[in-house]
Amino acid sequence: MRTIPISLAAVVLWGLAAPAAASSRYVSDPRVELLGVVQYLSGARPARPLDEAYRLAVEAYFAPYRGHPAVARWREGLKAASSMMIPAAKADDAGEDGRGVAILYFTDPPELATRPGKKPPHPRDAAEAARWRSLLAALRDFAKKSDFMRFYAERRSDYKRVGAAVAAQFGVKDPLDAVQRYVGLPLQTDARWIVSPLFVPGGRDADIMPYPDPSALPDPGKEDFEATTLVPAQESSATPRSRPELWREPLSVFLGPALSAFDEARGGAPGAYYGPTVAACRVRGSDCAKDWLAAALSARLDAAAFGASAGPRDTGDARRDEYAAALAERLEEYEKDRRKWRTLWDFMPRLMSVFPEKAGLKTDSAPSLPPVKRVKDLFPAFRRRAR
Repeated sequence: MRTIPISLAAVVLWGLAAPAAASSRYVSDPRVELLGVVQYLSGARPARPLDEAYRLAVEAYFAPYRGHPAVARWREGLKAASSMMIPAAKADDAGEDGRGVAILYFTDPPELATRPGKKPPHPRDAAEAARWRSLLAALRDFAKKSDFMRFYAERRSDYKRVGAAVAAQFGVKDPLDAVQRYVGLPLQTDARWIVSPLFVPGGRDADIMPYPDPSALPDPGKEDFEATTLVPAQESSATPRSRPELWREPLSVFLGPALSAFDEARGGAPGAYYGPTVAACRVRGSDCAKDWLAAALSARLDAAAFGASAGPRDTGDARRDEYAAALAERLEEYEKDRRKWRTLWDFMPRLMSVFPEKAGLKTDSAPSLPPVKRVKDLFPAFRRRAR
């Protein structure tokens, strides 16, 4: 695949030179760290822990609780795990490989009560639901008996140090700001990359609350989206060239509603625009067009952050790789003339025309898109109010 350069002018215009004023995006979280401690006591360890001193501190403090029921419940869950936790806004089922995501729907330990206004993931079947309830109850008891929050408070300097080390590894101070600059719109999102010295996600490692799917969420309300990515703190000597975990969730906040609003403005049968093959794989929860756009955008953000890029990585899926590469190449036009294309939404007709072109279809003139000043303007409820 040919190298796709990124112009210096584009970096100056929308790159990483001036991150938004905010506390570090790389933070610790007591709920995830509680899982990390229990996971560690169960025998599951990170391959290359970034902070050996912290591991030793956990060992010294929590060793007396290695026989606690929470540890046994964790091991049972690992044996039974068959699928990932999926937020209730996306699907009505859940499994046990996404406990690091599911715990975010609860308050801090030791209470671990359901957060007001949040709907935790649903386990897939009765057995998994029972295991999840049992684990939550055991985690509450573990946190109380071990005085977990005291340990967490005493180790705040460790978490801050590890977060700074991971930020240095990634080489991007504020990924949300980088995505917002590229998109050209406020994403109205509180994005965090939760760094844990011990916890290693077994499956689903990211989440957005509420999930930005306009078909299920026509009105996202006034509160910002919460975009969270779980990041294990592990040693790495590699120079970063691709970091999709930095871009994935903020891009999803834009792409879901943007595709929905674009299709509504375009009108007509999907097959007449995307071709029958792509139209058939554009299903809720697994939209190939969204996935390919995300791959292309991630490649361009990688190029801005880390230098010249070979484009979207090859996955072995020929159609996906072909479309992602074409979309990434089309995005070069956007980057080279940001005075013409102030936002990615303005560029959507040109970007999306890759699909009919690849399908060998002729389309009518580009659709007239409604004006957008922020990402929530793309949702049906806000578009109706603007009419």
